[in-house]
Amino acid sequence: MNTILSFHHISKSCTAIIIFGLITLTACTKKFDEINTDPTTFSSFTPATIPNAFAKAEYQGIYGDPGIYQLARNLFVDLWSQYYATIDPGVSPDKYVQRKDWEFYQWLSMYSSAYPTLKQVIDATENTDIPANAVAKVWKVYIFHSNTDFYGPVPYFQAGSGQFSISYDAQKDIYYDMFKVLDTAVTALKTTDASAKPFGDNDLIYHGDVTKWLKLANTLRLRLALRISFVEPDKAKEEAEKAVADGVMTSNDDNAMMDVATASPNGLNLMSPWGGFRMSASMESYLKGFSDPRMPVYFSPAPDDNEYHGIRNGLSVAQLAGANPGGAGNNLSNIGPGWNPDLAASNKLTVMYSSEAYFLRAEGALNGWNMGGTAKELYEKGITNSMQQWDIDNAAIQTYLQSTSLPAKPGDYMNSPAVSNIPVKFSDDPEKQRQQIATQKWLALFPDGIEAWAEVRRTGYPQLYPVVNSDNPDVPASEIIKRFTFIDLEYESNKQAVQNALPLLNGPDKNNTPVWWDVK
Repeated sequence: MNTILSFHHISKSCTAIIIFGLITLTACTKKFDEINTDPTTFSSFTPATIPNAFAKAEYQGIYGDPGIYQLARNLFVDLWSQYYATIDPGVSPDKYVQRKDWEFYQWLSMYSSAYPTLKQVIDATENTDIPANAVAKVWKVYIFHSNTDFYGPVPYFQAGSGQFSISYDAQKDIYYDMFKVLDTAVTALKTTDASAKPFGDNDLIYHGDVTKWLKLANTLRLRLALRISFVEPDKAKEEAEKAVADGVMTSNDDNAMMDVATASPNGLNLMSPWGGFRMSASMESYLKGFSDPRMPVYFSPAPDDNEYHGIRNGLSVAQLAGANPGGAGNNLSNIGPGWNPDLAASNKLTVMYSSEAYFLRAEGALNGWNMGGTAKELYEKGITNSMQQWDIDNAAIQTYLQSTSLPAKPGDYMNSPAVSNIPVKFSDDPEKQRQQIATQKWLALFPDGIEAWAEVRRTGYPQLYPVVNSDNPDVPASEIIKRFTFIDLEYESNKQAVQNALPLLNGPDKNNTPVWWDVK
């Protein structure tokens, strides 16, 4: 089998890191000082290079490079969110093992490539190009919120400074500052003429459309507000209502999708034939039970019988042999046809969908916040937007919204029961409503495993199968993994800063220690 690990091999030698535009990533290093002296910044940074630099910061900020995408997302959060399960016994993160030699590349991409370049753009445009500066600041919040959600405390205020030792900042302080950064950006964007077009076509997401960047900024604020809603409910309400009042995404025309090309492809497309992952049993239970019309979009039928089949996460070597005879995965469903490798240069990368905004507003409405609609209305609009995004016809959408069908027993090797007992049709019970909103949001977020894992941790929903086996002594199979631990390189070369960061955690530096906002 051409396993998923084969590409990791390439990535490890740094030959798989994309050369994007005129920028060469030279940070294949295990030296802390090389990471913190910004080896990826432009040697000659001029106004003419700013748009290209922003394009690089966008692509690297979402871990777009195929090798980094695999190591930062697919081998970890895509499994922990249970969008997929692995059929490769060598992929130990499916059993909650944090392979630090793999996860290192997420840190490398953020602190040695994406943010140093973005900081140059922010600094260069601070007093010279207000619209471009505002857009760059929105992107800063986007890339940092996922980074801090991975670890908890991270270097933030001093990041990109070029200092040898960079301190870590408390996640609460980072979140509060991100709200301030969004305040600055939104104020600027609201007064920017629509003809400004910051970065032009070098903006890989909106091609300089400031109206759409404003909606993304407000929707991002709404996401962050819900993220802190259990730990800081008053602050969450304030920020959420501000976001909705200023205008969030409402249409699929607002969706934030990143352009790709032959030199900067969609990494998920390139991974689909590698043979390392298949549809999870949790996905199968929901999609089959709900007769979800997105199933043939998200996944492909198994070659053996042309039906859809998932597999449990965390199977042992012996269990994998039984669940996947021959090891080729032909009895299981791979990712859908839209992620065929032939489409790697055209299938855009997911940044944020408008359907998420509706689900966030639905949850806010349950909290008693002013979200511009009832929880039921917003929940159903979220489902509708997600379905329409994938060209599902209106009749199928209406049937789905009224469905009382329950998740199905997947019929997998482990003889698993149905994963939960909630229908699509909106319940009269408030707690079931929360579960329904979270479940449908999880389905709609696909394939964004980063956000899906964050929301599973925050809400406890959707109900997912426990991993069958955990090889992590800190995380029992009955629980979910809560965070990444700090990377070994930081302990080796930035030891004092890491030691100072430990009291900022809600416990020891382990995978079962929740981040600041994870209190439910």
